[in-house]
Amino acid sequence: MESSIKRIRGVAEAPEQAFDDEIVDLDFHVNPLEDELLAYVEDDRALDKLTTEFGATPVMGKWDAAYGIKEGQEGLFTQGRAKYAEDVREACAPLAIDEPIVNPGINNLNLQHHPVLKNAVCQAANDYMLDHFVDEGVYTAMMVPKWDPDYAVSEIDRLADEDGIVAGYSWFDPKVPWGNEQFDPVFEALVKHDLPLLLHGSLAYWPQHSYIGDDMLTWTEVLGFDWPIHAMVTVVNMIMRGVFDKYPDLSVVIQEGGHWWVPFLRYRMDEFYEMHPEDIQITPRKMESGERYLGRLPSEYLRDNVYFCTQPFALPRNAGEAENLLDLSLADEMFLYSSDWPHQTLDPPTWFYTSRAFDEETRKRILSENAKEILTI
Repeated sequence: MESSIKRIRGVAEAPEQAFDDEIVDLDFHVNPLEDELLAYVEDDRALDKLTTEFGATPVMGKWDAAYGIKEGQEGLFTQGRAKYAEDVREACAPLAIDEPIVNPGINNLNLQHHPVLKNAVCQAANDYMLDHFVDEGVYTAMMVPKWDPDYAVSEIDRLADEDGIVAGYSWFDPKVPWGNEQFDPVFEALVKHDLPLLLHGSLAYWPQHSYIGDDMLTWTEVLGFDWPIHAMVTVVNMIMRGVFDKYPDLSVVIQEGGHWWVPFLRYRMDEFYEMHPEDIQITPRKMESGERYLGRLPSEYLRDNVYFCTQPFALPRNAGEAENLLDLSLADEMFLYSSDWPHQTLDPPTWFYTSRAFDEETRKRILSENAKEILTI
């Protein structure tokens, strides 16, 4: 089968030393072709609508970050397009990535309207991933439909015991944060099957489904700062509404939501909680359990239950500043390497070898050991 990886000028490669380390990539996107994805839709009624009117994944109107670049080189596919396992292996080779955790890459699905059609695409994507990646020995994060918790549980129960399914993959967004109690059955299913929950950004570029919407006019605002804001809201909401008291074994990974705000959250959550802890008792989970307070300080759940993908790393060039940030962010415990392949924002694992801020132990923790603590690989 002909490779679908594009070889373009300036494609990044990893430093030679990286090939001596084990590297696990927590955010590697694959992108099935539309007609191949549609072939996996099982519901004929949904298939009829998807085929005749929408296409497999309707795209809301937007201007891509690289809209001025010719077709095939836009931001979403700067490095190429991986449709099959051999594409992934070929793309990982120059980046020294040993174990990519692939996902279906349909990040606009959560923003579409009709739940029946979205469920049909979700089912098709998961079955496509089984055939083309899981069965080919590539570790895969199955899609977990946030818009339909009951269906999410049925998909988790259907697929979680497949060898190679190592995580659930869903999204954080400006709609309902994951601390809402409607998601408890999803958490129960994930914990039962020992799967972490990977949450990826899911916001359109334009029009913006966000609190300040189309008043954001630049890509820097939309992707650089709107995503971290909603990631932060999601993490705080889960902690303060007692998700991790009820599900202490649940691990949550934030993908493309930033990470240097970890020290801010650690100190600010504890400060505000210690000033006014009484409202915890009237949150729904605490009302049900009869508990009056969180079991621990908010920062302790952040440290023990939440992880952050590194892409984009945005590491300070000054080694002293970088080292301080890594220490304050508990990076050796909470950070997970991710490349974001194949996007324009690709982050090869070069930082870990070019910056003096990383000692060998911290580098290995971020590149693989933290990931292996929460993944069955």
